[in-house]
Amino acid sequence: MFRLVLVLWFQARSYQEESRSGLKLLLFRYKEELSVKTKSFHEERGSALVEVVAFAVVGFGLVLTLGFALLEQERKVLELHAIARNSMRSYLLHNASDMFQEVSRLQSASKMWSEERIDVAITCLPTDCDLPNSFVWLELSADGLSAKAFGITNG
Repeated sequence: MFRLVLVLWFQARSYQEESRSGLKLLLFRYKEELSVKTKSFHEERGSALVEVVAFAVVGFGLVLTLGFALLEQERKVLELHAIARNSMRSYLLHNASDMFQEVSRLQSASKMWSEERIDVAITCLPTDCDLPNSFVWLELSADGLSAKAFGITNG
């Protein structure tokens, strides 16, 4: 629009020697050209709505996919925490001889972790876990996720 006004102004200056009717004819011609451009612009009005809807659908799909991926990751974390907590509970309450067997048993019962590799780290203070009132620290890690549980043995 600005370009059109600028061109019109320069042409009007060059036609200053001509009569006033020549300038009116020039203005009328540009007015028709402008109305033709606006008609074609109005004909494309619906395509902007289609583009907005298409981008919204694609954006919503991406957000939904990301949300489901985060939900699945959180479910895996909660399941790993449950394995750690229940392994520690079983080890402390039932006087199980081996914490690794408890973790393995609960891992095989899990739907999400039955075929995954879980790293197990056990720390005892003092160093013997069989002593009464010893502090037992269990840490499970897999796929960049970790879960921790602790307990005190009765002896």
